[in-house]
Amino acid sequence: MSPNTRTGAQFLVESLARAGVKYLFGIPGHGNVSVFDAARDLAPEMNVVQVKHEQWGGHMADGYFRANRKTPAAVTTSVGPGATNLATALATAYVDSSSFIAITGQIQTYLFGMGIFQEIERQQWVDFPNAMKHLVKGSWQVTTGAQLPRVVVRALRTALEGRPGPVLIDLPMDVQVERLSYELPDAGLDVVQGRTRPDPDSVMKAAKLLLSAERPVVLIGGGVTMSGATEEVVKLAEFLGAPVLCSFRGDAKGGFPEDHELYAFHPGNVSTAVSNEVAKSADVVLAVGVTFSDETTSSYRPGVTFNIPPTKVVQVDIDVHEIGKNYPVAVGMVADARSAVSDINAALVSLGRRGDYHGTAWFERLKELKSVWADELQRLRQAAPMGMPNLVAVMRERVPREAIITVSAGLPQEVLSQQWVAYRPQTFISSGGFSTMGFALPAAIGAKLAKPQTPVIAVEGDGSFMMNNVELSTAVQLQMPLVVVLLNNRGWISIRDLQIRSFKNRLVATEFKKADGSEYSIDFEKIVRAYGAEHIPAKTPQEFGTALESALKMEVPVVVEASVESAFPRSGTSAFGFWDIPSPYGG
Repeated sequence: MSPNTRTGAQFLVESLARAGVKYLFGIPGHGNVSVFDAARDLAPEMNVVQVKHEQWGGHMADGYFRANRKTPAAVTTSVGPGATNLATALATAYVDSSSFIAITGQIQTYLFGMGIFQEIERQQWVDFPNAMKHLVKGSWQVTTGAQLPRVVVRALRTALEGRPGPVLIDLPMDVQVERLSYELPDAGLDVVQGRTRPDPDSVMKAAKLLLSAERPVVLIGGGVTMSGATEEVVKLAEFLGAPVLCSFRGDAKGGFPEDHELYAFHPGNVSTAVSNEVAKSADVVLAVGVTFSDETTSSYRPGVTFNIPPTKVVQVDIDVHEIGKNYPVAVGMVADARSAVSDINAALVSLGRRGDYHGTAWFERLKELKSVWADELQRLRQAAPMGMPNLVAVMRERVPREAIITVSAGLPQEVLSQQWVAYRPQTFISSGGFSTMGFALPAAIGAKLAKPQTPVIAVEGDGSFMMNNVELSTAVQLQMPLVVVLLNNRGWISIRDLQIRSFKNRLVATEFKKADGSEYSIDFEKIVRAYGAEHIPAKTPQEFGTALESALKMEVPVVVEASVESAFPRSGTSAFGFWDIPSPYGG
Protein backbone atom coordinates (compact mmCIF):
# COMPACT_ATOMS: atom_id res chain seq x y z
CA MET A 1 0.00 0.00 0.00
CA SER A 2 1.53 3.33 -1.06
CA PRO A 3 2.07 6.10 1.51
CA ASN A 4 -0.74 8.10 -0.05
CA THR A 5 -3.42 5.44 0.25
CA ARG A 6 -5.54 4.16 3.13
CA THR A 7 -7.94 1.30 3.57
CA GLY A 8 -11.60 2.17 3.92
CA ALA A 9 -11.46 1.36 7.64
CA GLN A 10 -8.37 3.54 8.10
CA PHE A 11 -10.02 6.38 6.22
CA LEU A 12 -13.12 6.24 8.40
CA VAL A 13 -11.34 5.94 11.74
CA GLU A 14 -8.72 8.59 10.92
CA SER A 15 -11.46 10.95 9.73
CA LEU A 16 -13.33 10.52 13.03
CA ALA A 17 -10.13 11.06 15.02
CA ARG A 18 -9.40 14.19 13.03
CA ALA A 19 -12.90 15.43 13.89
CA GLY A 20 -12.20 15.05 17.61
CA VAL A 21 -13.68 11.61 18.31
CA LYS A 22 -11.46 10.17 21.05
CA TYR A 23 -13.12 6.88 22.02
CA LEU A 24 -14.12 3.79 20.08
CA PHE A 25 -16.19 1.32 22.13
CA GLY A 26 -16.83 -2.19 20.91
CA ILE A 27 -16.11 -5.89 20.61
CA PRO A 28 -13.93 -7.19 17.76
CA GLY A 29 -15.48 -9.70 15.38
CA HIS A 30 -14.71 -10.95 11.91
CA GLY A 31 -17.02 -8.25 10.52
CA ASN A 32 -15.22 -5.27 12.09
CA VAL A 33 -11.70 -6.47 12.89
CA SER A 34 -10.35 -4.14 10.19
CA VAL A 35 -11.88 -1.19 12.05
CA PHE A 36 -10.05 -2.18 15.23
CA ASP A 37 -6.87 -2.75 13.25
CA ALA A 38 -7.17 0.76 11.82
CA ALA A 39 -7.68 2.26 15.28
CA ARG A 40 -4.70 0.42 16.73
CA ASP A 41 -2.11 2.98 15.63
CA LEU A 42 -4.09 6.12 16.44
CA ALA A 43 -3.76 6.23 20.24
CA PRO A 44 -3.89 8.55 22.11
CA GLU A 45 -5.98 10.44 19.55
CA MET A 46 -8.33 7.44 19.38
CA ASN A 47 -8.69 5.11 22.37
CA VAL A 48 -10.20 1.65 22.01
CA VAL A 49 -12.41 0.52 24.92
CA GLN A 50 -13.05 -3.22 25.01
CA VAL A 51 -16.63 -3.68 26.23
CA LYS A 52 -18.42 -6.92 27.09
CA HIS A 53 -21.75 -6.33 25.34
CA GLU A 54 -22.55 -4.07 22.42
CA GLN A 55 -25.60 -2.51 24.08
CA TRP A 56 -23.53 -1.40 27.05
CA GLY A 57 -20.90 -0.02 24.66
CA GLY A 58 -23.63 2.10 23.10
CA HIS A 59 -24.69 3.41 26.52
CA MET A 60 -21.05 4.25 27.30
CA ALA A 61 -20.87 6.35 24.15
CA ASP A 62 -24.24 7.91 25.03
CA GLY A 63 -23.06 8.80 28.56
CA TYR A 64 -19.84 10.23 27.14
CA PHE A 65 -21.76 12.66 24.92
CA ARG A 66 -24.27 13.66 27.59
CA ALA A 67 -21.43 14.53 29.95
CA ASN A 68 -19.71 16.85 27.45
CA ARG A 69 -22.43 17.77 24.86
CA LYS A 70 -19.80 18.69 22.27
CA THR A 71 -17.97 15.64 20.96
CA PRO A 72 -19.50 12.22 20.24
CA ALA A 73 -17.84 8.86 20.72
CA ALA A 74 -17.97 5.93 18.31
CA VAL A 75 -19.14 2.35 18.76
CA THR A 76 -18.28 -0.53 16.46
CA THR A 77 -19.86 -3.97 16.17
CA SER A 78 -19.41 -7.01 14.01
CA VAL A 79 -22.03 -8.41 11.64
CA GLY A 80 -25.38 -9.86 12.73
CA PRO A 81 -26.14 -10.22 16.45
CA GLY A 82 -23.36 -7.85 17.47
CA ALA A 83 -25.03 -5.17 15.37
CA THR A 84 -28.58 -5.94 16.50
CA ASN A 85 -27.40 -5.84 20.14
CA LEU A 86 -26.87 -2.13 19.60
CA ALA A 87 -30.55 -1.41 18.88
CA THR A 88 -31.63 -0.51 22.43
CA ALA A 89 -28.67 1.80 22.93
CA LEU A 90 -29.46 3.58 19.67
CA ALA A 91 -33.09 4.03 20.70
CA THR A 92 -32.14 5.28 24.18
CA ALA A 93 -29.86 7.95 22.74
CA TYR A 94 -32.32 8.92 20.01
CA VAL A 95 -35.29 9.46 22.31
CA ASP A 96 -33.22 11.58 24.71
CA SER A 97 -31.51 13.55 21.90
CA SER A 98 -28.05 12.20 22.65
CA SER A 99 -25.58 11.06 20.03
CA PHE A 100 -22.87 8.63 19.02
CA ILE A 101 -21.42 7.26 15.79
CA ALA A 102 -22.26 3.57 15.25
CA ILE A 103 -20.05 1.62 12.82
CA THR A 104 -21.50 -1.80 12.10
CA GLY A 105 -19.60 -4.40 10.13
CA GLN A 106 -21.34 -5.96 7.16
CA ILE A 107 -20.78 -8.91 4.80
CA GLN A 108 -18.94 -8.42 1.53
CA THR A 109 -20.87 -6.47 -1.11
CA TYR A 110 -20.13 -9.11 -3.75
CA LEU A 111 -21.87 -11.74 -1.60
CA PHE A 112 -25.06 -9.78 -0.90
CA GLY A 113 -28.11 -12.00 -1.20
CA MET A 114 -26.37 -15.37 -1.01
CA GLY A 115 -27.41 -16.11 2.57
CA ILE A 116 -23.88 -16.39 3.89
CA PHE A 117 -22.87 -16.47 7.56
CA GLN A 118 -24.94 -13.92 9.56
CA GLU A 119 -26.80 -12.48 6.56
CA ILE A 120 -30.59 -12.09 6.63
CA GLU A 121 -31.82 -12.14 3.03
CA ARG A 122 -35.14 -13.95 2.73
CA GLN A 123 -37.12 -10.81 1.90
CA GLN A 124 -34.31 -8.70 0.45
CA TRP A 125 -30.57 -8.80 0.72
CA VAL A 126 -28.49 -6.85 3.20
CA ASP A 127 -30.46 -3.91 4.53
CA PHE A 128 -29.39 -3.37 8.14
CA PRO A 129 -29.68 0.44 8.02
CA ASN A 130 -33.32 0.06 7.02
CA ALA A 131 -33.88 -2.26 10.00
CA MET A 132 -32.46 0.42 12.33
CA LYS A 133 -33.83 3.56 10.65
CA HIS A 134 -36.58 4.03 13.27
CA LEU A 135 -33.89 4.22 15.98
CA VAL A 136 -31.37 6.61 14.44
CA LYS A 137 -31.25 10.15 13.14
CA GLY A 138 -29.46 9.09 9.97
CA SER A 139 -27.95 5.95 8.44
CA TRP A 140 -25.73 5.03 5.50
CA GLN A 141 -24.66 1.75 3.95
CA VAL A 142 -21.33 2.25 2.23
CA THR A 143 -21.00 0.03 -0.85
CA THR A 144 -17.82 1.58 -2.28
CA GLY A 145 -14.91 3.49 -0.83
CA ALA A 146 -15.70 6.47 -3.05
CA GLN A 147 -18.72 7.17 -0.84
CA LEU A 148 -16.75 7.42 2.42
CA PRO A 149 -15.63 11.08 2.22
CA ARG A 150 -19.26 12.22 1.86
CA VAL A 151 -20.60 9.76 4.42
CA VAL A 152 -18.14 10.79 7.16
CA VAL A 153 -19.01 14.47 6.89
CA ARG A 154 -22.74 13.87 6.63
CA ALA A 155 -22.74 11.47 9.56
CA LEU A 156 -20.97 13.96 11.82
CA ARG A 157 -23.22 16.81 10.75
CA THR A 158 -26.35 14.75 11.23
CA ALA A 159 -25.22 13.54 14.66
CA LEU A 160 -24.61 17.05 15.99
CA GLU A 161 -26.60 19.65 14.10
CA GLY A 162 -29.95 20.82 15.43
CA ARG A 163 -31.42 18.17 17.68
CA PRO A 164 -28.62 15.62 18.22
CA GLY A 165 -29.13 11.92 17.58
CA PRO A 166 -27.16 8.72 16.97
CA VAL A 167 -26.12 7.84 13.42
CA LEU A 168 -25.23 4.54 11.77
CA ILE A 169 -22.56 3.72 9.19
CA ASP A 170 -22.89 0.16 7.86
CA LEU A 171 -19.49 -0.83 6.45
CA PRO A 172 -19.07 -4.06 4.42
CA MET A 173 -15.85 -5.97 4.97
CA ASP A 174 -14.57 -5.55 1.42
CA VAL A 175 -15.03 -1.76 1.67
CA GLN A 176 -13.11 -1.83 4.97
CA VAL A 177 -10.02 -3.13 3.13
CA GLU A 178 -10.53 -1.27 -0.17
CA ARG A 179 -7.59 1.03 -0.91
CA LEU A 180 -8.45 4.70 -1.19
CA SER A 181 -6.39 7.67 -2.33
CA TYR A 182 -8.75 10.40 -1.08
CA GLU A 183 -7.65 13.19 1.25
CA LEU A 184 -9.14 13.10 4.72
CA PRO A 185 -12.20 15.38 4.83
CA ASP A 186 -12.27 18.57 6.83
CA ALA A 187 -14.78 17.06 9.21
CA GLY A 188 -14.39 19.36 12.19
CA LEU A 189 -17.13 19.20 14.77
CA ASP A 190 -17.98 22.89 14.33
CA VAL A 191 -20.02 21.89 11.32
CA VAL A 192 -22.50 24.75 11.67
CA GLN A 193 -21.58 28.24 12.80
CA GLY A 194 -24.00 30.19 14.95
CA ARG A 195 -27.39 29.32 16.43
CA THR A 196 -30.90 29.18 15.02
CA ARG A 197 -32.66 32.36 16.15
CA PRO A 198 -36.42 32.78 16.44
CA ASP A 199 -38.60 35.07 14.37
CA PRO A 200 -38.54 38.59 15.95
CA ASP A 201 -42.31 38.99 15.68
CA SER A 202 -42.84 35.73 17.53
CA VAL A 203 -40.36 36.80 20.19
CA MET A 204 -42.22 40.04 20.82
CA LYS A 205 -45.58 38.26 20.89
CA ALA A 206 -44.24 35.77 23.42
CA ALA A 207 -42.73 38.52 25.58
CA LYS A 208 -45.99 40.46 25.69
CA LEU A 209 -47.91 37.32 26.62
CA LEU A 210 -45.47 36.45 29.41
CA LEU A 211 -45.39 40.00 30.70
CA SER A 212 -49.19 40.10 30.94
CA ALA A 213 -49.38 36.80 32.83
CA GLU A 214 -50.31 36.81 36.52
CA ARG A 215 -49.06 33.26 37.05
CA PRO A 216 -46.27 32.60 34.53
CA VAL A 217 -44.40 29.29 34.59
CA VAL A 218 -41.27 28.13 32.79
CA LEU A 219 -41.03 24.43 31.88
CA ILE A 220 -37.57 23.30 30.79
CA GLY A 221 -36.51 20.09 29.09
CA GLY A 222 -33.21 18.67 27.90
CA GLY A 223 -33.00 21.36 25.23
CA VAL A 224 -31.95 23.90 27.87
CA THR A 225 -28.99 21.76 28.92
CA MET A 226 -28.06 20.93 25.33
CA SER A 227 -27.87 24.57 24.29
CA GLY A 228 -26.25 25.86 27.47
CA ALA A 229 -29.21 28.11 28.23
CA THR A 230 -29.19 27.90 32.03
CA GLU A 231 -28.02 31.45 32.66
CA GLU A 232 -30.61 32.86 30.27
CA VAL A 233 -33.43 30.85 31.87
CA VAL A 234 -32.44 32.04 35.36
CA LYS A 235 -32.49 35.63 34.14
CA LEU A 236 -35.92 35.20 32.55
CA ALA A 237 -37.42 33.45 35.58
CA GLU A 238 -36.18 36.15 37.93
CA PHE A 239 -37.47 38.90 35.64
CA LEU A 240 -40.96 37.37 35.56
CA GLY A 241 -40.99 35.87 39.05
CA ALA A 242 -41.89 32.61 37.31
CA PRO A 243 -41.55 29.21 39.00
CA VAL A 244 -39.39 26.85 36.92
CA LEU A 245 -40.37 23.23 36.37
CA CYS A 246 -38.24 20.60 34.65
CA SER A 247 -39.40 17.62 32.61
CA PHE A 248 -38.82 13.97 33.55
CA ARG A 249 -36.73 13.10 30.52
CA GLY A 250 -33.04 12.85 29.81
CA ASP A 251 -30.87 15.80 30.76
CA ALA A 252 -33.52 18.24 31.99
CA LYS A 253 -32.53 18.12 35.67
CA GLY A 254 -29.86 20.66 36.44
CA GLY A 255 -30.80 22.86 33.50
CA PHE A 256 -32.04 25.25 36.20
CA PRO A 257 -30.22 25.30 39.58
CA GLU A 258 -32.45 23.29 41.88
CA ASP A 259 -31.45 25.17 45.00
CA HIS A 260 -32.87 28.36 43.49
CA GLU A 261 -35.94 29.70 45.28
CA LEU A 262 -37.95 29.69 42.02
CA TYR A 263 -37.32 26.01 41.28
CA ALA A 264 -40.61 24.10 41.49
CA PHE A 265 -39.49 20.48 40.76
CA HIS A 266 -40.81 18.31 37.95
CA PRO A 267 -44.52 17.85 37.20
CA GLY A 268 -46.44 14.78 36.12
CA ASN A 269 -47.03 11.38 37.65
CA VAL A 270 -44.19 11.05 40.17
CA SER A 271 -44.16 14.77 40.80
CA THR A 272 -44.30 16.72 44.04
CA ALA A 273 -46.82 18.60 46.15
CA VAL A 274 -45.48 21.71 44.43
CA SER A 275 -45.11 21.04 40.72
CA ASN A 276 -48.56 19.87 39.63
CA GLU A 277 -50.28 22.64 41.58
CA VAL A 278 -48.01 25.23 40.01
CA ALA A 279 -48.44 23.79 36.51
CA LYS A 280 -52.22 23.61 36.54
CA SER A 281 -52.55 27.07 38.10
CA ALA A 282 -50.42 28.77 35.43
CA ASP A 283 -52.02 31.15 32.97
CA VAL A 284 -48.99 31.11 30.61
CA VAL A 285 -46.35 28.37 30.29
CA LEU A 286 -43.07 28.98 28.49
CA ALA A 287 -41.90 25.51 27.42
CA VAL A 288 -38.25 25.35 26.32
CA GLY A 289 -36.81 22.19 24.77
CA VAL A 290 -39.66 20.00 26.06
CA THR A 291 -41.45 17.03 24.45
CA PHE A 292 -44.55 17.17 26.73
CA SER A 293 -44.38 13.41 27.28
CA ASP A 294 -46.87 11.48 29.39
CA GLU A 295 -44.63 11.29 32.48
CA THR A 296 -44.47 15.09 32.60
CA THR A 297 -48.15 15.74 31.80
CA SER A 298 -49.93 13.02 33.83
CA SER A 299 -50.84 11.30 30.56
CA TYR A 300 -52.55 14.49 29.34
CA ARG A 301 -55.45 14.15 31.80
CA PRO A 302 -56.91 17.69 32.11
CA GLY A 303 -56.59 19.34 35.48
CA VAL A 304 -54.14 16.86 37.00
CA THR A 305 -50.94 18.56 35.88
CA PHE A 306 -51.84 21.05 33.15
CA ASN A 307 -54.98 22.90 32.12
CA ILE A 308 -54.12 23.55 28.46
CA PRO A 309 -56.27 25.35 27.38
CA PRO A 310 -57.15 27.75 29.03
CA THR A 311 -53.47 27.91 30.02
CA LYS A 312 -51.58 29.38 27.07
CA VAL A 313 -48.34 27.83 25.84
CA VAL A 314 -45.29 29.51 24.35
CA GLN A 315 -43.16 26.67 22.99
CA VAL A 316 -39.51 26.87 21.92
CA ASP A 317 -37.78 23.89 20.34
CA ILE A 318 -34.98 23.25 17.86
CA ASP A 319 -37.13 20.52 16.30
CA VAL A 320 -40.28 21.67 14.47
CA HIS A 321 -41.73 18.20 15.09
CA GLU A 322 -42.23 19.05 18.76
CA ILE A 323 -44.05 22.38 18.32
CA GLY A 324 -47.72 21.84 19.08
CA LYS A 325 -47.33 18.05 18.99
CA ASN A 326 -49.24 17.37 22.20
CA TYR A 327 -50.74 20.73 23.17
CA PRO A 328 -51.92 23.74 21.14
CA VAL A 329 -49.55 26.70 21.25
CA ALA A 330 -50.22 30.41 21.41
CA VAL A 331 -46.69 31.08 20.11
CA GLY A 332 -44.35 28.53 18.59
CA MET A 333 -40.67 29.16 17.87
CA VAL A 334 -38.33 26.78 16.04
CA ALA A 335 -35.04 27.95 17.50
CA ASP A 336 -32.06 27.17 19.66
CA ALA A 337 -33.08 27.42 23.31
CA ARG A 338 -30.31 29.75 24.36
CA SER A 339 -30.88 32.13 21.45
CA ALA A 340 -34.65 32.14 21.92
CA VAL A 341 -34.59 32.77 25.67
CA SER A 342 -31.93 35.46 25.23
CA ASP A 343 -34.10 37.21 22.64
CA ILE A 344 -37.19 36.94 24.85
CA ASN A 345 -35.20 38.45 27.72
CA ALA A 346 -34.21 41.40 25.56
CA ALA A 347 -37.82 41.90 24.47
CA LEU A 348 -39.05 41.79 28.07
CA VAL A 349 -36.57 44.47 29.10
CA SER A 350 -37.62 46.64 26.17
CA LEU A 351 -41.28 46.34 27.19
CA GLY A 352 -40.72 47.41 30.78
CA ARG A 353 -39.41 45.78 33.93
CA ARG A 354 -41.69 44.03 36.41
CA GLY A 355 -41.36 44.71 40.12
CA ASP A 356 -39.63 42.51 42.69
CA TYR A 357 -41.38 39.13 42.58
CA HIS A 358 -40.78 38.43 46.27
CA GLY A 359 -43.90 40.34 47.26
CA THR A 360 -46.25 38.73 44.73
CA ALA A 361 -49.08 36.36 45.59
CA TRP A 362 -47.69 33.90 43.03
CA PHE A 363 -44.34 33.66 44.79
CA GLU A 364 -46.02 33.40 48.19
CA ARG A 365 -48.08 30.49 46.86
CA LEU A 366 -44.91 28.79 45.63
CA LYS A 367 -43.31 29.11 49.06
CA GLU A 368 -46.40 27.62 50.72
CA LEU A 369 -46.39 24.63 48.39
CA LYS A 370 -42.67 24.06 48.90
CA SER A 371 -43.21 24.04 52.65
CA VAL A 372 -45.87 21.34 52.24
CA TRP A 373 -43.47 19.30 50.11
CA ALA A 374 -40.67 19.66 52.66
CA ASP A 375 -43.01 18.20 55.29
CA GLU A 376 -43.93 15.33 52.96
CA LEU A 377 -40.26 14.57 52.31
CA GLN A 378 -39.60 14.49 56.03
CA ARG A 379 -42.51 12.07 56.50
CA LEU A 380 -41.24 9.77 53.73
CA ARG A 381 -37.75 9.70 55.19
CA GLN A 382 -38.88 9.03 58.74
CA ALA A 383 -41.33 6.31 57.67
CA ALA A 384 -38.55 4.23 56.13
CA PRO A 385 -34.97 5.00 57.20
CA MET A 386 -33.69 2.53 54.57
CA GLY A 387 -36.25 3.60 52.00
CA MET A 388 -34.99 5.23 48.83
CA PRO A 389 -36.14 8.76 49.80
CA ASN A 390 -33.99 8.75 52.90
CA LEU A 391 -31.00 7.22 51.11
CA VAL A 392 -31.25 9.86 48.39
CA ALA A 393 -31.06 12.52 51.12
CA VAL A 394 -28.00 10.81 52.61
CA MET A 395 -26.42 10.71 49.14
CA ARG A 396 -27.03 14.39 48.53
CA GLU A 397 -25.32 15.26 51.82
CA ARG A 398 -22.21 13.23 50.94
CA VAL A 399 -21.83 13.72 47.19
CA PRO A 400 -20.02 16.82 45.81
CA ARG A 401 -22.18 19.38 44.00
CA GLU A 402 -20.32 18.88 40.71
CA ALA A 403 -20.63 15.07 40.74
CA ILE A 404 -22.38 13.35 37.82
CA ILE A 405 -25.21 10.95 38.67
CA THR A 406 -26.39 8.35 36.14
CA VAL A 407 -29.69 6.51 36.63
CA SER A 408 -31.37 3.48 35.08
CA ALA A 409 -35.09 2.81 34.85
CA GLY A 410 -37.12 1.65 37.85
CA LEU A 411 -37.66 3.01 41.34
CA PRO A 412 -34.22 4.67 41.50
CA GLN A 413 -35.12 6.72 38.44
CA GLU A 414 -38.50 7.70 39.89
CA VAL A 415 -37.18 8.69 43.30
CA LEU A 416 -34.07 10.52 42.12
CA SER A 417 -35.98 12.40 39.43
CA GLN A 418 -38.37 13.57 42.13
CA GLN A 419 -35.96 14.23 44.99
CA TRP A 420 -32.35 14.57 43.85
CA VAL A 421 -31.09 18.16 43.89
CA ALA A 422 -29.07 18.89 40.74
CA TYR A 423 -27.14 22.14 41.04
CA ARG A 424 -25.59 22.23 37.58
CA PRO A 425 -26.33 21.15 34.00
CA GLN A 426 -24.97 17.82 32.76
CA THR A 427 -24.77 16.37 36.27
CA PHE A 428 -27.91 14.19 36.13
CA ILE A 429 -27.95 11.65 33.29
CA SER A 430 -31.10 9.56 33.11
CA SER A 431 -32.51 7.09 30.60
CA GLY A 432 -35.79 8.97 31.09
CA GLY A 433 -37.18 8.99 27.56
CA PHE A 434 -36.73 5.32 26.65
CA SER A 435 -36.49 4.34 30.33
CA THR A 436 -33.80 1.74 29.77
CA MET A 437 -32.74 -0.69 32.46
CA GLY A 438 -29.01 -1.38 32.55
CA PHE A 439 -28.19 2.16 31.42
CA ALA A 440 -26.58 3.71 34.50
CA LEU A 441 -23.34 1.73 34.91
CA PRO A 442 -22.16 1.86 31.27
CA ALA A 443 -23.32 5.49 30.95
CA ALA A 444 -21.27 6.30 34.05
CA ILE A 445 -18.18 4.75 32.46
CA GLY A 446 -18.67 6.95 29.41
CA ALA A 447 -19.28 10.04 31.55
CA LYS A 448 -16.13 9.36 33.57
CA LEU A 449 -14.07 9.15 30.37
CA ALA A 450 -15.52 12.52 29.31
CA LYS A 451 -14.93 14.12 32.73
CA PRO A 452 -12.09 12.16 34.37
CA GLN A 453 -11.61 14.68 37.21
CA THR A 454 -15.31 14.71 38.17
CA PRO A 455 -16.81 12.17 40.62
CA VAL A 456 -19.28 9.91 38.80
CA ILE A 457 -21.87 7.74 40.54
CA ALA A 458 -24.09 5.17 38.85
CA VAL A 459 -27.31 4.47 40.75
CA GLU A 460 -28.71 1.03 39.99
CA GLY A 461 -31.45 -1.19 41.31
CA ASP A 462 -30.57 -4.84 41.78
CA GLY A 463 -32.65 -5.91 38.77
CA SER A 464 -30.85 -3.46 36.51
CA PHE A 465 -27.45 -4.30 37.97
CA MET A 466 -27.99 -7.98 37.20
CA MET A 467 -28.23 -7.00 33.53
CA ASN A 468 -25.10 -4.90 33.23
CA ASN A 469 -22.69 -5.79 36.06
CA VAL A 470 -20.31 -7.42 33.58
CA GLU A 471 -19.17 -3.91 32.64
CA LEU A 472 -17.58 -3.57 36.06
CA SER A 473 -14.82 -5.58 34.44
CA THR A 474 -14.43 -2.81 31.85
CA ALA A 475 -14.14 -0.18 34.58
CA VAL A 476 -11.52 -2.33 36.34
CA GLN A 477 -9.57 -2.76 33.09
CA LEU A 478 -9.64 1.01 32.62
CA GLN A 479 -8.41 1.41 36.22
CA MET A 480 -11.24 3.86 36.66
CA PRO A 481 -12.34 5.35 40.00
CA LEU A 482 -16.09 4.91 39.77
CA VAL A 483 -18.85 4.48 42.34
CA VAL A 484 -21.92 2.30 41.84
CA VAL A 485 -24.72 2.71 44.38
CA LEU A 486 -26.65 -0.57 44.31
CA LEU A 487 -30.11 -0.16 45.86
CA ASN A 488 -31.05 -3.77 46.51
CA ASN A 489 -34.76 -4.34 47.12
CA ARG A 490 -34.74 -7.92 45.83
CA GLY A 491 -37.01 -7.68 42.83
CA TRP A 492 -38.59 -5.63 40.07
CA ILE A 493 -40.21 -3.62 42.83
CA SER A 494 -41.47 -0.66 40.79
CA ILE A 495 -43.60 -3.10 38.78
CA ARG A 496 -44.44 -5.13 41.89
CA ASP A 497 -45.86 -1.94 43.39
CA LEU A 498 -47.82 -1.36 40.18
CA GLN A 499 -49.31 -4.85 40.53
CA ILE A 500 -50.31 -4.02 44.11
CA ARG A 501 -51.93 -0.71 43.20
CA SER A 502 -53.58 -1.50 39.87
CA PHE A 503 -53.82 -5.29 39.60
CA LYS A 504 -55.50 -6.11 42.93
CA ASN A 505 -52.26 -7.29 44.53
CA ARG A 506 -51.94 -10.12 42.00
CA LEU A 507 -48.15 -10.49 42.16
CA VAL A 508 -46.36 -12.46 39.48
CA ALA A 509 -42.67 -12.56 38.48
CA THR A 510 -41.74 -9.28 40.18
CA GLU A 511 -40.15 -10.53 43.40
CA PHE A 512 -37.05 -12.68 43.32
CA LYS A 513 -38.11 -16.01 44.81
CA LYS A 514 -37.24 -19.68 44.55
CA ALA A 515 -39.68 -22.34 43.36
CA ASP A 516 -40.72 -23.05 46.96
CA GLY A 517 -41.62 -19.37 47.50
CA SER A 518 -38.63 -18.49 49.66
CA GLU A 519 -36.66 -15.33 48.94
CA TYR A 520 -33.85 -15.61 46.41
CA SER A 521 -30.95 -13.42 47.44
CA ILE A 522 -27.95 -12.85 45.19
CA ASP A 523 -24.49 -12.52 46.69
CA PHE A 524 -23.46 -9.38 44.82
CA GLU A 525 -20.24 -9.09 46.83
CA LYS A 526 -18.91 -12.26 45.23
CA ILE A 527 -19.84 -11.01 41.76
CA VAL A 528 -18.28 -7.59 42.34
CA ARG A 529 -15.05 -8.97 43.78
CA ALA A 530 -14.80 -11.55 41.00
CA TYR A 531 -14.46 -8.66 38.54
CA GLY A 532 -11.75 -7.08 40.70
CA ALA A 533 -13.86 -4.22 42.06
CA GLU A 534 -14.45 -3.30 45.69
CA HIS A 535 -17.69 -3.87 47.59
CA ILE A 536 -19.02 -2.08 50.69
CA PRO A 537 -22.35 -3.21 52.26
CA ALA A 538 -24.72 -0.90 54.12
CA LYS A 539 -27.70 -1.89 56.25
CA THR A 540 -28.33 1.44 58.03
CA PRO A 541 -28.39 5.06 56.83
CA GLN A 542 -25.27 5.72 58.89
CA GLU A 543 -23.42 2.82 57.26
CA PHE A 544 -24.60 4.01 53.85
CA GLY A 545 -23.26 7.53 54.40
CA THR A 546 -19.92 6.24 55.67
CA ALA A 547 -19.65 3.80 52.78
CA LEU A 548 -20.27 6.59 50.27
CA GLU A 549 -17.61 8.78 51.82
CA SER A 550 -15.11 5.91 51.66
CA ALA A 551 -16.05 4.94 48.11
CA LEU A 552 -15.58 8.50 46.80
CA LYS A 553 -11.98 8.44 48.06
CA MET A 554 -11.06 5.16 46.38
CA GLU A 555 -9.08 5.00 43.13
CA VAL A 556 -10.81 1.84 41.91
CA PRO A 557 -14.38 0.88 40.94
CA VAL A 558 -16.44 0.29 44.07
CA VAL A 559 -20.00 -0.88 44.64
CA VAL A 560 -21.86 0.43 47.69
CA GLU A 561 -24.71 -2.04 48.24
CA ALA A 562 -27.57 -0.79 50.36
CA SER A 563 -30.22 -3.22 51.59
CA VAL A 564 -33.29 -1.15 50.74
CA GLU A 565 -36.83 -1.21 52.15
CA SER A 566 -39.03 -3.34 49.88
CA ALA A 567 -42.36 -3.42 51.79
CA PHE A 568 -45.15 -1.52 50.02
CA PRO A 569 -45.72 1.46 50.20
CA ARG A 570 -42.44 2.32 51.93
CA SER A 571 -40.61 0.78 48.98
CA GLY A 572 -41.08 3.86 46.82
CA THR A 573 -42.33 7.40 47.11
CA SER A 574 -45.51 9.44 46.88
CA ALA A 575 -47.05 10.09 43.47
CA PHE A 576 -49.11 13.23 42.95
CA GLY A 577 -50.21 12.80 39.34
CA PHE A 578 -51.60 10.19 37.01
CA TRP A 579 -50.06 7.64 34.65
CA ASP A 580 -52.25 5.90 32.11
CA ILE A 581 -51.51 2.18 32.61
CA PRO A 582 -54.54 0.13 31.48
CA SER A 583 -55.61 -2.59 33.89
CA PRO A 584 -58.29 -5.22 33.50
CA TYR A 585 -59.31 -4.44 37.08
CA GLY A 586 -60.04 -0.76 36.55
CA GLY A 587 -59.04 1.94 38.96
